Amino acid sequence: MELQSLDDKVVDIQLPKKIEKLDFGLLFSYLQFLATWIRKENSGKLYLPVSSTSESIQYLNDNEFVYPSIVLAWEKEIVNDSGENIKYILKDPSKSYFRKMDFFDLKGNSVPIYCFDHDKSNRGLSKNFYRTNREFVDEGTLGFNLFSAFQKISSQNLSVFRNSLKNNLDSFIAIIHELFGNTNEHAKTNELGYNLYPNIRAIQLKFHQKSITKFIEQFHDFAGLVQYFKSDFSVNEQGNLYLIEISILDSGPGLIKRYTNRSDYNLNINQEVEIIKECLYRHNTSAEGLRGEIKGIGLDRVLQTLDGKGFIRIKTGRTDLFRDMKTNRYYHHSNASDIQLNDWQTNSTTNFTKYSPVEGTLLSIFYPLDYK
Repeated sequence: MELQSLDDKVVDIQLPKKIEKLDFGLLFSYLQFLATWIRKENSGKLYLPVSSTSESIQYLNDNEFVYPSIVLAWEKEIVNDSGENIKYILKDPSKSYFRKMDFFDLKGNSVPIYCFDHDKSNRGLSKNFYRTNREFVDEGTLGFNLFSAFQKISSQNLSVFRNSLKNNLDSFIAIIHELFGNTNEHAKTNELGYNLYPNIRAIQLKFHQKSITKFIEQFHDFAGLVQYFKSDFSVNEQGNLYLIEISILDSGPGLIKRYTNRSDYNLNINQEVEIIKECLYRHNTSAEGLRGEIKGIGLDRVLQTLDGKGFIRIKTGRTDLFRDMKTNRYYHHSNASDIQLNDWQTNSTTNFTKYSPVEGTLLSIFYPLDYK
């Protein structure tokens, strides 16, 4: 459904009872859509497929897409099957959900961490990313805080953590600190510098283990991922590939609006792609700290960390792009425009699809683990 074509009608959202497969970045892609819906003047009610208090609480605890949906839509009407407002029922269970989330104690094997900048209570920012004074933690502290998160996502196969995942922790923490640090600096306000309400910034960690053939079957509609999985990988004795998925989401202005400081998209799609290349260019997204020191080296550092191994998808503005860092190795170009990005649907490096605009930026990463 395209929200752009329904500006004259009130649009309600009906959540499903369950989502069977939350494939590569799909949970956060949904949340990006929800954040876009909420910012629309014609956004209506959020419907939950429940009819009783106990069913509402169980629905919240059993489905990882429900909690962030509720928090983002809290100023809207959140109703059950009968159209009754059920926010009072969900308030305390939502607090409990946040506490479990902050200690990586939720159901399932994925680890989501949500920050809601508009919530000024202790539930607004995760203790894993922020100190009590709301200061963003340094890279070393983040590594210490997320150690248990990586243990959890590999809990079904502890030998994976000991033999494969643990050796890559520094790389994962570098990626997460760089990308979430970018949201801390660039995604808490809109393109004009005003606070966003509501606003979500989040990460999700997942562990995947299946055969190369199964990965290719799963993503057969996306030529870029098929090509990626057909490249050479280190697999275990059963032929299974160990893969870490890292997704970073924000509902800020997105790369295009932040770069141009404009609230419209008065550009063609190729110009938007060129702006994203500029954001990937070395030092281009750096910001000066309080003492004038340079913090971070932009998204270029992420590309270097992924070089020869990973796959990254970037969904922002009206674009949906990717780069396969395994077959398209890192190279520091003299000009940002020389950076190669592929269209998610067409796989082309020159023919880019123009989508309806979305709020914020979503980056999803696949990072393979060498089997040892």
